[in-house]
Amino acid sequence: MREKRWYRVLSRALTNNLSHRLRRWQLLVLAAGLTFSMVLWGTSAIAQMDLAQTKPETGPTNAAVYHFKVGDFKAMVVSDGTLSFAPNFFVPKADPNAVTAVLKEHFLATKDVFAHINALYLETDEHKVLIDTGAGNAFGPTAGHLLENLEAAGITAPDIDTVILTHAHPDHIGGIVDPQGQLRFPNAQFYISQAESDFWMADTVELPKSLLNNESKAGAIKGAKERLSAIQDRTTLFAMGSEVIPHIQAIDSTGHTPGQASFLITSGEDSLLSTGDVFFSDPLNLENPDWEVVFDGDPEQGVIARRQLLETVTAQRRLLLVPHMPFPGLGHVRTQGDAYGWEPIIWQFAV
Repeated sequence: MREKRWYRVLSRALTNNLSHRLRRWQLLVLAAGLTFSMVLWGTSAIAQMDLAQTKPETGPTNAAVYHFKVGDFKAMVVSDGTLSFAPNFFVPKADPNAVTAVLKEHFLATKDVFAHINALYLETDEHKVLIDTGAGNAFGPTAGHLLENLEAAGITAPDIDTVILTHAHPDHIGGIVDPQGQLRFPNAQFYISQAESDFWMADTVELPKSLLNNESKAGAIKGAKERLSAIQDRTTLFAMGSEVIPHIQAIDSTGHTPGQASFLITSGEDSLLSTGDVFFSDPLNLENPDWEVVFDGDPEQGVIARRQLLETVTAQRRLLLVPHMPFPGLGHVRTQGDAYGWEPIIWQFAV
């Protein structure tokens, strides 16, 4: 109604201003034309305002890429998204009251444990390297965003010539292929440990010690076979302790899977250990490293591997990239009595 009154006032003013110079029939034609034009313009403007009001709003997002350096090498942690699950599912043998108490003490939700999915991109002297490929379409919409976040940082999938896999769980290899089964990294050579490949690609694969249900076990086995088969003709197998490519050494982290590897990256005097899934959550796995984790293929061996790695990295004061810690997953582990605590890096705005 306000717009219509404005049109009438403007029309009346223009008519009075011109009436002394124009004949009556000219005045009527001019007034009609002006009124019709303004109605059309007003209708269009209102339609545009209505469209703007109905257009879905997109809220702001936080960073999905963190740039840093390892010696002379450019590096980025790239988020693939997040996953969540109930605490009693994650550590099924732990006292539920103790789990709730730990989460409350750290101001964390008690109904869901959130796991970030962090992938490491690295530019060495010779290669553009990605460690793990994210979940791809293996999970829901909260994960599978690695490629779009890489592209936002100026890196396309064909740019990557080397993909190194910590292990063959779906949140680490799901991004190897797209929903049509085509390779997402068409120019990459893939690397995975001999022990990991031998386990998943065997004619018969069993997970007798896993705490997962049979359906989840079958899904993990099927996914590993399909994705590792897709890259079989471009995969190099390595032994633990060997140099996968120059400056990147494989470190035995068996337990979570039979052939999981962590990777020690060295440039000059700087180094970084990309851990794979040795520990997942602070405080659950650090303050309580003996709590068995549902995702470990051999939970008892998972505890042993976790204890060994935590003792080593605290003694060495090693900088870590942990795939499932809160983004960007970079930090140090410190001793805390008989257990451990997480010290995230101080966010650096200049690289």
